[in-house]
Amino acid sequence: MSNGLGAGFFGLTLLAILLGLAAVLTLALVGVVGFRRWTGTVPQLLKYVSVAVLGGVLVVAGFGVLAMYDEAVLLAVLFLVIVFVPLAAVGIYLYQTTELTRVDVLVTTGLAWSFPFVIGVGVTFGLTIGVSSTFDLAPAESQRLGVVWIAMLVGGVVIVIGSILLGKYLSQSFPSSRSV
Repeated sequence: MSNGLGAGFFGLTLLAILLGLAAVLTLALVGVVGFRRWTGTVPQLLKYVSVAVLGGVLVVAGFGVLAMYDEAVLLAVLFLVIVFVPLAAVGIYLYQTTELTRVDVLVTTGLAWSFPFVIGVGVTFGLTIGVSSTFDLAPAESQRLGVVWIAMLVGGVVIVIGSILLGKYLSQSFPSSRSV
């Protein structure tokens, strides 16, 4: 990226792709809940599609971090805070507190991250815009006061807490079959 505008556009493009992948995972989440209620089981195909989409999320976010870390540090941190930290937190939580297989942990982690991610992105950008416009802050003032960093932290916390709570609920959709 030769300037900040290019990095910003690239970051927003990657964020839009992540939102699209989160939407696909949210649809899979609805499918998992629906199949579990109507048939009592979750189709294997739905599990593996969810894992594949989760892999796409990791590739896109990882690419975003690698591409942005020296050009637009704020965007690299944003991808870390709203993608990798929540996924790691919910994955570790599920692995430590449930008896799910590794595939079911991956499926549940991806599904639990999806909807809170959409909400957390809205919180992050809404808080940034809301605080800046409420206090009539110029972009330089907003950056100097750390509004963006605080908004990213709040959005990340929303995603982590939402993902863990949703993961706890979803973990009941899969049989406990991990051998200790």
